[in-house]
Amino acid sequence: MNRLLALLLPLLAVTSGAIKSAAPVKATPEDLAKFWSDSVTAETSKNYDEALTLTTSFQQGGGDKYLSALRSAYLLCLKADYQKSADLYASAAKLQPMALAPMLGMLSAAQGLNDAGKIRQTAENVLKAEPTNYRAHMALAGLLLNIREYRRSLSAYRRVLSFYPGDLDSLSGAAWSAFYLGEKREALENFQQLMSLSPEYTYARKGYELCTGQAAKP
Repeated sequence: MNRLLALLLPLLAVTSGAIKSAAPVKATPEDLAKFWSDSVTAETSKNYDEALTLTTSFQQGGGDKYLSALRSAYLLCLKADYQKSADLYASAAKLQPMALAPMLGMLSAAQGLNDAGKIRQTAENVLKAEPTNYRAHMALAGLLLNIREYRRSLSAYRRVLSFYPGDLDSLSGAAWSAFYLGEKREALENFQQLMSLSPEYTYARKGYELCTGQAAKP
């Protein structure tokens, strides 16, 4: 028996050491701050893989799980890895169910995937939580315009303009929605306002010319 123990004890000691070394090491607050700031620096340099690795180190070192998931999802979205990004945003949403940031992130991922159903569902979820949210309204309005539901897209853009009068993208969306509905007077007014606010705005001049049948004055 003593001989058996003598053989086993060194093995147990090695195994125990391996188990201890496998356990995550809690980082100091200074370490966590460096992981986070270095990740931001890497992101600024568009080194997204390094930024992701540093964010993982932040999380494994004891950093906030929600913020880690949110940042990793954001970085994956920058990499155009939209499905993994959506999954991580969903994980972040589970950790903080009332937070808007994960829902808006899921909206960005859905737009990256060009998933019309997910865009509509996510935008509507955001608007339930924050009825005046600009990004969600614009995503929904843009989707309706793209699928040629012009009456609904015009209504959606008008609603955004009631919250944000003079918003260029909303004016453009409302103008084109009205144009395709045959409501050229409203379309023309919006195109004219758009040109007065931003003469070089994409396609505003073209819309004006289509409404009037003549070239706009430079």
